[in-house]
Amino acid sequence: MVRDVGSSKWLEVHEMIIKLSQQAALEVSEHREEEVKEFLISRDKLSVLIHEAYCVNLWKSRVLPHLLEIDPNPQATFLIYTVLYHEAAVVALLDLCLYHPSGCESLQDSVLDLIDYCAQGVAQVIGLVSMGYHENETKVDVDEAVLTELERQKRDLIYKIGLRCVSLLNYLADNVSLFHLGAARRLLVTHDIPWLMVDVLCFRPWQRNTNKGMEKFIDEKWTSVEDAAKIIKPEAQAWFCVRQLLLNPQIMENYTLNEARCKQLSKLLGLLHETLLDQLPVLIELKQFVSRLTLSGNTANKKQSLILEDLPQIQKELIKEVEREGGFYQIAQSQDGIFLNNNREEICALATKLTNAYGTEVLCELEQHLADLELQKPEAKPEDSNVANGEDVKLHKCGSCQKAAKKKCANCKQVHYCSRECQLKDWPTHKDTCKAI
Repeated sequence: MVRDVGSSKWLEVHEMIIKLSQQAALEVSEHREEEVKEFLISRDKLSVLIHEAYCVNLWKSRVLPHLLEIDPNPQATFLIYTVLYHEAAVVALLDLCLYHPSGCESLQDSVLDLIDYCAQGVAQVIGLVSMGYHENETKVDVDEAVLTELERQKRDLIYKIGLRCVSLLNYLADNVSLFHLGAARRLLVTHDIPWLMVDVLCFRPWQRNTNKGMEKFIDEKWTSVEDAAKIIKPEAQAWFCVRQLLLNPQIMENYTLNEARCKQLSKLLGLLHETLLDQLPVLIELKQFVSRLTLSGNTANKKQSLILEDLPQIQKELIKEVEREGGFYQIAQSQDGIFLNNNREEICALATKLTNAYGTEVLCELEQHLADLELQKPEAKPEDSNVANGEDVKLHKCGSCQKAAKKKCANCKQVHYCSRECQLKDWPTHKDTCKAI
């Protein structure tokens, strides 16, 4: 709950999230079995992560301003930053899990909450870019000099989370057939994600011009690039998201292409140049679609069918809980002893606890692995990766159907499965043994 943010219990959850995020990133970088992802999906924990993201988001937007009214210059801001970073770590975990269709399928009704969250995150990035946030200081509309360090950190994380949200929306659009009809309607009608993605592609938040030349947002940091035309991950995902939605005839039946939408989508034609299409050939079909749309004009003659849709619940329930406890200002007053603490000894003790939470062992291992990859790049042979890892699918049989299996239970690591479906089917039999181990 929002009231628990910053408490000892919450810090324990935060430590777990950080370690899971670090371990998941290491598994992906080493192309190892993604045990963290399998654990979160098999135990239906993705909805818990979405709840965590909303909880911090509400605290950031509705409680933190009240705390800063009580004390505009808190002595120790590291705990506040820890809370803000918690949201980014949660979204990073969701990004890793939803890359896989099994992750999207496990969302169930919480997909509606995630769509709302991502749409808001992308809109916030567009807002920051429109103010010139990502450009160098000479082009910024707001006076960065008067911003506090905390405000700068907050905006940096909003920026990173927003670009992650582009990635999440791409995965949801790619797997929209796995969700109920309400999810497609929320993507197309409630938030008009195609329109939003056109704005993202026009504003290009992943690149900026500086005194040193062009920089692009690669691996969550600004990096100088020599080839400005080379497509990077966030840009490609924005394009794929638009393509998956507009070229899906089943969900497009409910998307009215009125004059305003046609005009917005026509902006894509100027961006779909040959250099882009050479790198992303799958967009050729999208260019043909937009070209036909531009020629045919307004096609808003579809009859809107009546749809009874589910509504997102996570944020609604969190707000209800806050109202029962007296409102956001009441929570801010109850938390001032945590976030606005001036006791030096208690501040140092908390800093030590947080330092232990951010264990560096996994991060060092990840950095060393990435460095090794750079050194070994010329000799890398992806086709031999399974042999190099000593893996053989035929060595294990699925605990449910007895077919060849490569994945294993993330908890006990004793029983193997060929798919998530088999794991869920076998769980009633396996759970007692698994918990005992």
